[in-house]
Amino acid sequence: MRPSRHTVWFTALVAAFLLPSFGIAAEQAPWEIPRNLSSFESLLKRSPFTLPTAEESSPLSERFAMTGIASIAGEDQVFVFDRTDQSRFLLTAKPNEKNMSLVSVVRQDNSPLKASIRVGNETGTIGFLEASQQPAQPQGPPAPGSPAAANATGNQQTVKLPSLPPLPQLPAGPGAPGRRIIRRPVVAPPQQAQPTP
Repeated sequence: MRPSRHTVWFTALVAAFLLPSFGIAAEQAPWEIPRNLSSFESLLKRSPFTLPTAEESSPLSERFAMTGIASIAGEDQVFVFDRTDQSRFLLTAKPNEKNMSLVSVVRQDNSPLKASIRVGNETGTIGFLEASQQPAQPQGPPAPGSPAAANATGNQQTVKLPSLPPLPQLPAGPGAPGRRIIRRPVVAPPQQAQPTP
């Protein structure tokens, strides 16, 4: 007679629990093998979760950068530069019109290094805008006649620009062509034919 399926399962479960107690040990899974702490020494010294590259690879740090930090009445506020539209704005703990808010300021030796910000549901860490990343500022002397040239100081000589050529004059007199008028024929809408009775 053939044993029932339930009997086979019951026998297998009893054997699985009793065999280890009799000294017949099953092979250990890889995560259960005891490990030496010295094999993780390099990870303990330089954790991948604390590397600055891991933090600054977020999309928020690619789009936003800090330009300044202020503490007013004990509340930290961060000036942020948006690289997409070149705008600058102030972030506080309260969300602004772009749904952005300041979460915290990361400090080292009492000097601020980074800020954690939230945009919508996304949170990320941003750093200071470096001089090489700032938008290009106009170089050289200001253009003559511009407001910047009026405010410039120093021993700069003013540049005299040549005068403009005279505008062409239209001939005046009885035979001179005046304003040209173009007469176009009047186009009448087509007449609808009347039905004959």
